Amino acid sequence: MLGGGSYAEAVFNLGGGEIVFLLIAGLVVLGPERLPSVLRTVGKTYGELRRMARGFEQEMKSGFEEPLKEMKQTAEGIKKTAFGEIDTDPSPPMRSEQAHLPPPDQTGTEASE
Repeated sequence: MLGGGSYAEAVFNLGGGEIVFLLIAGLVVLGPERLPSVLRTVGKTYGELRRMARGFEQEMKSGFEEPLKEMKQTAEGIKKTAFGEIDTDPSPPMRSEQAHLPPPDQTGTEASE
């Protein structure tokens, strides 16, 4: 069950009435002799497709796991060596950039270097 509904409902967006309609239509088109074998074949094929998709997904995850781990380690190493210690303290809200400049002279102009 996914999110309270059935798996078929979540994947194919089919409600109970739609499934019943498809079964009745299949019964009319295929007949009562062939319908069970066709449903079994469809179910087996669907199961195989799900297994293949799950295997592919696991392969992709395992294939990308090691490179992602290496990239994370490299990024952590760069943070520590290239940037030094990271300052986690917040900056003051209004840092005065003028604090580093020499005080202006008496005439109101800044002192020249």
